[in-house]
Amino acid sequence: MKTNLFAFLAAATFAISAHQGRAQSAAATEQQLLQELRPEQVEGTPAALVSTGRLNVAQLTQQGTANMAQITQVGSSNLTTITQAGTENVALSTITGYGTTSEITQSGTRNLVDQQLTVNQRQYSVLQQGANNQLRQVESGSQAPPGYEVKMVGNGINMTIQQGQATYRP
Repeated sequence: MKTNLFAFLAAATFAISAHQGRAQSAAATEQQLLQELRPEQVEGTPAALVSTGRLNVAQLTQQGTANMAQITQVGSSNLTTITQAGTENVALSTITGYGTTSEITQSGTRNLVDQQLTVNQRQYSVLQQGANNQLRQVESGSQAPPGYEVKMVGNGINMTIQQGQATYRP
């Protein structure tokens, strides 16, 4: 009886270890297949949402290769919407204050938005289309304008906005 029990346990252990080896092999094969079929997803599209305060809303939509977005909200009743499509887009939005709305939309390749808003009850809209566009936006203080809309269409545009003043750099 002891011999039969030992043989049964040995056979079961062998079968389980063989099954685990096949499962690990299948998982590796599946990962390799994913890399071959969808290489843009292997690079990843990291996103981070950080909200401190009450009644803050953040919405993020990404599509394509190597998109990255980070939304940080400190305060209350802030709304941030980021929509990206294409390749290598980056959007960073930091809102400190209350009642501020920011809508960022990008499409195309290699676009960048770096937005830092330290204001209250303002509305901002940024739209970028095309290739190689950049926008860096810094607003702070009570003297900042009540908000505005920026549309950038074309190639190689680089714009920096500070305290509501726009500067064009070719």
